[in-house]
Amino acid sequence: MQLENKKRGETVEPLETLILLGATGREVVVRDGCGHPYFRAPRLAFKVGGALGCHTVSCDDESGAPQALRFTTSTRTHISDASGRYDALLKRLHFTMTAGFGGSMSFWWNGRSYNVFIPWLRDHVHVLKGMKYFADDLKSGIDIYAESQRDDGMIWDNIENRTRDANMWDVRFRDGDFIRPFDDYSGEFKRIPVEADVEYLFVEGLFYTWKATGDDAWMESLLPNARRALQYGMSDRYRWSEKYQLIKRGHTIDTWDFQDDYNAALHVGDAMQISPDKSRFGIMFGDNTGYAMAFQQIAQMLEYLGRDDEAAQYRVLEAQFRERLDAISWNGKFFTHHVAEHPEDAFDLGVDEKAQVSLSNAYSLNRNLAPHQASAIIETYQGIKADLPEGAPGEWYTIYPPFERGCGVHGTKWQYVNGGVTPIVAGELGRGAFEYGYENYGVDILDRVLDLAEAHGGILHSAYTGAMPQMPARDFKTLDLSAHLNTSFSGTQDVENGVMNWTQEGENDLHEMPSGAQNFCGVDFQIADWSNDGGRGCIGLSTRSGYNSRVEIEISDKAQSIYFLHTTAGASGAAGAFVAHYDDGTTSRQAIVRGENASGWWLPEAPTQHGIQTVDVAWRGANAKCLNVGLIAYGWDNPHPEKTLKTIELLVDESGALWLLAAMTTSDAPANLGINPISFGIPNGWCAAAVLYALVEGLAGVVDSSTTFETAQIAPRWAATDERNVAVFVVYPASGGYVSYVFAHHIESKTIELEVTGSGEQASFHVLLPQGAHRVLEVSVESEKVAIEEQIIANSLYANFSVDLGAPQQVAIRYA
Repeated sequence: MQLENKKRGETVEPLETLILLGATGREVVVRDGCGHPYFRAPRLAFKVGGALGCHTVSCDDESGAPQALRFTTSTRTHISDASGRYDALLKRLHFTMTAGFGGSMSFWWNGRSYNVFIPWLRDHVHVLKGMKYFADDLKSGIDIYAESQRDDGMIWDNIENRTRDANMWDVRFRDGDFIRPFDDYSGEFKRIPVEADVEYLFVEGLFYTWKATGDDAWMESLLPNARRALQYGMSDRYRWSEKYQLIKRGHTIDTWDFQDDYNAALHVGDAMQISPDKSRFGIMFGDNTGYAMAFQQIAQMLEYLGRDDEAAQYRVLEAQFRERLDAISWNGKFFTHHVAEHPEDAFDLGVDEKAQVSLSNAYSLNRNLAPHQASAIIETYQGIKADLPEGAPGEWYTIYPPFERGCGVHGTKWQYVNGGVTPIVAGELGRGAFEYGYENYGVDILDRVLDLAEAHGGILHSAYTGAMPQMPARDFKTLDLSAHLNTSFSGTQDVENGVMNWTQEGENDLHEMPSGAQNFCGVDFQIADWSNDGGRGCIGLSTRSGYNSRVEIEISDKAQSIYFLHTTAGASGAAGAFVAHYDDGTTSRQAIVRGENASGWWLPEAPTQHGIQTVDVAWRGANAKCLNVGLIAYGWDNPHPEKTLKTIELLVDESGALWLLAAMTTSDAPANLGINPISFGIPNGWCAAAVLYALVEGLAGVVDSSTTFETAQIAPRWAATDERNVAVFVVYPASGGYVSYVFAHHIESKTIELEVTGSGEQASFHVLLPQGAHRVLEVSVESEKVAIEEQIIANSLYANFSVDLGAPQQVAIRYA
């Protein structure tokens, strides 16, 4: 007896059809990886199903002696769709979660090793929402925070390597006991004092890890830690608002870890510090929808353990939190970002904070909101999409509109937390859109996220610049540098009359440099015709022999900005400076520093800037020694554009560095070499996991209703896409629990067919029917009609029914 077209040791996927050879006419029994029979018939073909692992095929031979055949069934989380679009999205998201910062880290503490996806509990838990479908070591990332829990119940925020020497965190966080080194000083635990979300995130991490691993004893052993963590938040002076009976925090942007400048000033400028007596606290709604969800998650775990009376107490707490929060924060369209305990002390940050939509609204969509609240939030984001700022990549803002001022170095307008666009919101918003009847919007979000990833090298970045207006009209005036040119772009030309050969290195030069009128990075420059005039092409400044030590360029005009086309050689730091001389006798000075506003000419590289760029690589060429040489454009904003600028004095640096200046241009507009579409901030993996959550649980619709998919909800929403044939495989590697289904939509016959199997016992189906469908005619499982319930969510029609798992099942849904 053997399997047709299968080599020895080759693994088999669920729902694959196998054909037996050599078992004709005999009863065949196929058992899954747990030994449960899922196929029994005198046939030669069967579909693979049931638990993963070693499957056996058994039958008796002609003499009655038993025969057995074994094969291994395995799969991974993946999607196969006809267009390949959602397969590509899933692969991009997985790659982003595991590439660079966001793969995994290990720490040795308390006599054992612990693995975390990212060494911040918050980031670890958010990445866990996606990585639970790909990773097998999940528990140690929660264990380390449980085992290190402070005696009063507080959960540490992050873990970091360190030495025995005192560091800045020791100084900043010693008040309140918010830092604690390992016993051997190889690492440290920290809690950003202003953070108020850590305890509920610990519960969420425990909950998701338990579901993926199915380790009931482990979950039960950590429940006391979870309960003490939430109790800490509801009792500690740093966290609990007696006024509102909710979780409080300092004035941060949503869930982030720094306060505005005004509140930071209360703590010697430290935006992360808080004091129960000094700080201006308020209610950030996301902390409290997170707490409400944590109460629900603890209740579910207690109910699973049969401790219903204890669970009921958390159900009451959940209801109380939601009622109090709605009373002060829900404005009918979304949750108000921050409700101050003492609004009379508010600092003017240049925006109406009651009108700001912040990212925890998207998170709250998936924290058991009332349907009318969910719909209002989704429609609020749709309204933002309909009137986006110029150049915005999407409506998925960290906060919108952004603050105009007072948010420190991390709070630049339209960047990161202050008006940056983040896939975190896209993922959570998309997941909510699928859940609450806005499936087309959910698909639209996923499609645009894929386009965003593909536009930037296949990586989904954590944040994007929130507004990118077109370049404003501006006038340029190129400056005549001819009287000061003393250096050739060529290193081999025989130059007379005191003209220096580039950097005196022969063919290692810039001989491909063009001359005449050029436009680099959108700026007009005039390059000398250096093929004539003895090869004079640029100004070379240095203390080295033969170069200029000082040059003064005549301006005699007003200018908003000045652009320099230049490079440096021979130093890693300062290469020179220029001094702007105004007609009233005042001056402004600017250093020219490699890595800041200049670059070496070999492998030229501009420093990373977010938002409007003032430094960029302007021109690249090659020579006999290097295939990538070039010049940098640098735009300097004149601090006194109202004054007449008489001259620009160019000065050398005493280090002996060489500063080579090819052209200068003035402009009547602020310096602008374009806008970087990529912002900065959190690990990319956090964002990718949020989108993967929407793809797997929203569009593909596979949700674990118990643990390890023992019972599952399968809610395929492919009818909202153009896909007609899709195969979905969702797996927990930590336990082997999985669900697999194949979806086929036959539009002509108005039928949706599904093949489904899994490691669990039962699946509750919640199948979206296409737009225009108004009635479910019948649902059959293995040709037998089953009871159905029609459900309308918003304007979407769903067919609800249940199917036993284990053996692969054929489902057909006919609609009118």
